[in-house]
Order: sequence, then structure tokens, then C-alpha cells
Amino acid sequence: MAKPANDSWKNMVTLQPPITEAERLGNVDGVASSFTIELADEDILLKIRLEDGRTQSIELSADMALYLREYLTNALATIGYVGEE
Repeated sequence: MAKPANDSWKNMVTLQPPITEAERLGNVDGVASSFTIELADEDILLKIRLEDGRTQSIELSADMALYLREYLTNALATIGYVGEE
């Protein structure tokens, strides 16, 4: 049986890092060229390959993965990508 969801979303929201002006202008640490998602016990491992060949790995709890999905969906809808035929 699956574990119940951890209702710590309020803490997750208040701990979000601020977006800097450099990030707003597109000066980010790298651009993703591909990614993989793997299971790591009960968590999810997101491995991102950057255009310059570097890779970054991030381990996400199930709750954090759900939050990420929602944020990405909302971001895509905001720029008009979701829902277009």
C-alpha cells in the first residue's frame, strides 16, 4: 500500500529559492539537452544532461515530483503551450 502524501507543501513553498535578475535575463548555469528519470528506492532520481556535456542529478521525493509536475504544467499553460491543438 502506498504511503499517504506528506502534507508539507507550505514548507516547500516558503523554502523556494528566489529567482535572481541574472536568471530572469537568461544567464543560467546550463541548458538541458536531455534527461532521464529513474527510481531510487521510494524516491525519483532526475538526471539532466546539459548542452555542454555536464550532468546534474537531483533526488526527488514523490511529493516533490508531484509539485514539480504541477509547476511545470502551470508554466507551460502560462506561455500558451498546454492545450493547443
